[in-house]
Amino acid sequence: MHSPASRRNSVSLADVESSGGHVEQLKRAAATPGSVPTSEVLRSLVALEKQRIEPDQWLDTLTRHKWTVVYTASSKEVTAAVKGLAGKSGGYFPIVTCQVIDPKESTFENGVFIPTLAHITFKGPCLLRGRQLTLDVQTMSLGVGPWRWSLEINKAARPIDTIPPEKARKLPFFLYSYVDDDILVARGRSGGLALYARVDSEWQMSKGVAAVYR
Repeated sequence: MHSPASRRNSVSLADVESSGGHVEQLKRAAATPGSVPTSEVLRSLVALEKQRIEPDQWLDTLTRHKWTVVYTASSKEVTAAVKGLAGKSGGYFPIVTCQVIDPKESTFENGVFIPTLAHITFKGPCLLRGRQLTLDVQTMSLGVGPWRWSLEINKAARPIDTIPPEKARKLPFFLYSYVDDDILVARGRSGGLALYARVDSEWQMSKGVAAVYR
């Protein structure tokens, strides 16, 4: 639930879409990595974050799709961009990743894939409150060809809403600044920003993701 102050400082998704510019540019970057200069990608990410978009139905959108990282910028690069300083501007992400949120189980799984050959994924409980997704890692799974092994690496992991607030604040999280059916923008606990693209079934088949995230 948002306080009156937070609503005054936020804008609706419709307002952002009608203004054009940054969203369209990020969608071009997500659809064709490398097509938009990294400096322009970072500028658009920072601009969207500043707009404090109201997180309307984001959970439904996040869980309806699977996502891959397209571009990342470090905390230092983001800070410099916010201040308008010249410097490095992040880069397009060269590794195949895919993440999925299961709304029924309230779990988050994130993986790195060597297409059709091998993968490693990390899975655990998660909870979305407003624009922040808090998560913990409980199991690690390693796959080679058709074989897959899972190992519990954190026996203390439990549903996020059962963890005392002071402990939950120490867990990893993603702070979303924009989510729609094509892209999402998130800041991690380290302070970096990332652009994600929705992946379709053809992409999932070609990267070996479909055999893992069923």
